[in-house]
Amino acid sequence: MSSFRLTLLRHGATVAPKGMLIGHTDLPLSALGEQQMASRNDHFVRFPPSSIASSDLGRCAGFAQQLAEKTGLNCHINHNLREMCFGELDGLAKPQWSEQQQAAWALWSHNPESYTGAGIEGWASFSARVNAACRLWLQAVHGDHRVLITHGGVAKALLLDWLGLPAARHSQFWLAHAGMITLYWDDEYPPVLQGIDNEVLQGE
Repeated sequence: MSSFRLTLLRHGATVAPKGMLIGHTDLPLSALGEQQMASRNDHFVRFPPSSIASSDLGRCAGFAQQLAEKTGLNCHINHNLREMCFGELDGLAKPQWSEQQQAAWALWSHNPESYTGAGIEGWASFSARVNAACRLWLQAVHGDHRVLITHGGVAKALLLDWLGLPAARHSQFWLAHAGMITLYWDDEYPPVLQGIDNEVLQGE
């Protein structure tokens, strides 16, 4: 039997304008985002990681690599842990969206599992991609505290799969920038959600 703490930490705020979808668009953290992530360092002093993984996008990988250097660990970087690709909406400021694009986003938000328009990555393939990548990482490493630096959508997809919930419930697991989810993992049982911590400095 293998049991361990699993922490999912979302990246901090980026330089993207408010409301912009940046799935595969690779934008850096803002000064606020850097401050948000730095505020999580105390958690990892209290609970040192035994393994660290991250999306390959800079808004996640930068902090993951810093944490790995501080703790003397290798950092597992995997492009399959990227956020969902939002197709033609990815990296496009909301004021530039056409009426059709606005309608597409409304349909996706209502039921991401069945909507496949506007070039948005299908939920089934997205969920399968990130769950497979996370599972391979967890199976390959050891230790009692495994940390994934991740994206909001990836965290939702993982939790929905682990807890057996449909994609339409994705808004149930809203995660703030630098928000943190902690689970207890035991190979013989479903993961236990211990908490969602969104108590971190947020911008206006």
